[in-house]
Amino acid sequence: MNIIEENKRRLAGFNAAYDPVTGIGSPIDRERISYFSKGVHYDYWAPKEMIKQPLLWSLKKEGSVEAVLKKYYQYTPTLQDAIEIELIKERYKHDFEFWAYTCVKIQDKITKKIVPFRLNRAQRRLVARLERMRLKGVPIRIIVLKARQWGGSTLVQIYMAWIQIIHKKNWHSVIIADVKDQARNIRGMYNRMADYYPSIFGKIELLPYQNSSSIKVIKDRDCIIGVGSVQEPEAMRSFDFAMAHLSEVGSWQSTGHVSAEALAQNIRAMVPSTPYSIIVMESTAKGVGNFFHREWQAAVSGESGYEPLFVAWWEIEMYQRKIHDYDKFISNMNEYDHFLWNLGATLESINWYNWFKKHEHYEDWRMHEEFPSTDTEAFQSSGHRAFHPLYVIKARKTCLPPEFTGRLVSKARKGPEALVGIRFEELEGAELRVWLKPDKDSNVANRYALFADIGGRTEKSCRSSIVVLDRYWMIDGGPCEVAASWSGHLDQDLFAWEAVKLASWYNNGLLGVETNSLDHEQEGDHFLTVLDEIAPYYTNLYARTTPEKIRQGYPTMWGWLTDRRTKPLMIDALNAALRDESYIERELEACDEMDTYEFKDSKYQAREGNYADRVITRAGALVLALNYMPMPKIVEPYKPSVPGIMTESTF
Repeated sequence: MNIIEENKRRLAGFNAAYDPVTGIGSPIDRERISYFSKGVHYDYWAPKEMIKQPLLWSLKKEGSVEAVLKKYYQYTPTLQDAIEIELIKERYKHDFEFWAYTCVKIQDKITKKIVPFRLNRAQRRLVARLERMRLKGVPIRIIVLKARQWGGSTLVQIYMAWIQIIHKKNWHSVIIADVKDQARNIRGMYNRMADYYPSIFGKIELLPYQNSSSIKVIKDRDCIIGVGSVQEPEAMRSFDFAMAHLSEVGSWQSTGHVSAEALAQNIRAMVPSTPYSIIVMESTAKGVGNFFHREWQAAVSGESGYEPLFVAWWEIEMYQRKIHDYDKFISNMNEYDHFLWNLGATLESINWYNWFKKHEHYEDWRMHEEFPSTDTEAFQSSGHRAFHPLYVIKARKTCLPPEFTGRLVSKARKGPEALVGIRFEELEGAELRVWLKPDKDSNVANRYALFADIGGRTEKSCRSSIVVLDRYWMIDGGPCEVAASWSGHLDQDLFAWEAVKLASWYNNGLLGVETNSLDHEQEGDHFLTVLDEIAPYYTNLYARTTPEKIRQGYPTMWGWLTDRRTKPLMIDALNAALRDESYIERELEACDEMDTYEFKDSKYQAREGNYADRVITRAGALVLALNYMPMPKIVEPYKPSVPGIMTESTF
């Protein structure tokens, strides 16, 4: 591919003609209409739905307003003037872009001048989603992940105003932000719109509703425009809102009186699932694992009724910087520059990105947070990440839903009989997720590596977690891959037996158990007792006592000891495996944890409010799988066996 020629094509896309009056460049389906009125030729692309209206259909057929009046009505100059006004009003009903440009004024972000609201490229993408749902007659439900400076909030609010002013009476809306001042700022666009609205098409007057400063009503439309906040939720509970704009949801903070997530759910439940009803949740990303991130993931995976929309910084027109020597620029492009190019960025966009980063002295994490190139990059953690974001992005590409979800059942929950009659039982919502069941038809020695992190028994404590790595493809120099994972809350002794059952089911795989954690406090140091309890019945446990010391009579010390000496080894092993793609991840939640795992206050830890149990299990399992276990090999004929104890080398 010729990069310079391809760049010209991309630049042409940025500079493609767009005119909301003629309809050129619009993202919605349109049809050309051409007619004369008083000797003036009108030629524009009208929305297809508009062409179906009788007046437009007649105009298209007859070719002029005069001809339509003479054929179907009685021609008079006054009636012709009325028809011309009616044509514009009819277009306003169907053509949001035309209405917004001719009726709405906004303040330009750069010049600060009051200008007609002409949609930019990113806004046109959002309008295409909104209009597709409206025209299909389904409830409008969209979640928007925002980059900076493309006017997503402005568009949402003006689109809702269009519904209230042009389409619906008694169609109440609400704007909700973390604090009420933010919501008031968004509603301020209504006031400007009312001030500049063309008087020939009616006067827009906003009045206080029942003397409330927080609630306005559009006179003659009886449409309420409410504002609310997470801090003051009670003001919004008494109205039957048909449209809700939830702004900066990722920043909503729960208080002692209200849960931000519960408030969002309650507001959404208030909006009926009818045509023209609207719920838009929008936010910049504020880390992973929170309500907004979960809603985004559900939308992306098709598990919710919301359409996801992300606009990357490089899709926004203003982020371009001229290049004087293309050949020199291309020869100096680094790995991330090529990553941006492969996403679809222009060379001018990449040039701006590098210039801005240097000019503002931004670190990589700050650029990713404020100018995300992908949605996964947007949700990254701030600060000093333990894992490179590009490595985690690659790992996410191999994640997929488990083939099976369930639990292992056996003759007993604990003790030697827990290892008798082990079988898998499918159960929706259970703790065990399986991507690859154990291979019982061939005998591969040293095939499975497991690592367990013991957590607490209550929902408020850290989770217990286990991961199973299948090392089969390492025989041919390939990667190991996640075969199964277990995550949940359970008494420590029962969890230890759960880990042993899982290891036994996976052909007596090597089981490492973390004997402490620097990331969280457990409910007592139960792991020593637990390991002593299971050791007599499952001999393929990882031990950190060296073989020499065992021969000298030292007691066997079971489990992996995580301390300031060994933890960097674990994190380095996981980071290298992500970089080299020497292991395949399957679980999205593990990638979420990697995105919020940081080096802070001189130690590795999860970002506040997030978990790290899946990170620890992956890191521990990879140390065992890649650094300590013998290479897997095929052994014939098949004969189940229990390998000996694996031990830790001296660091």
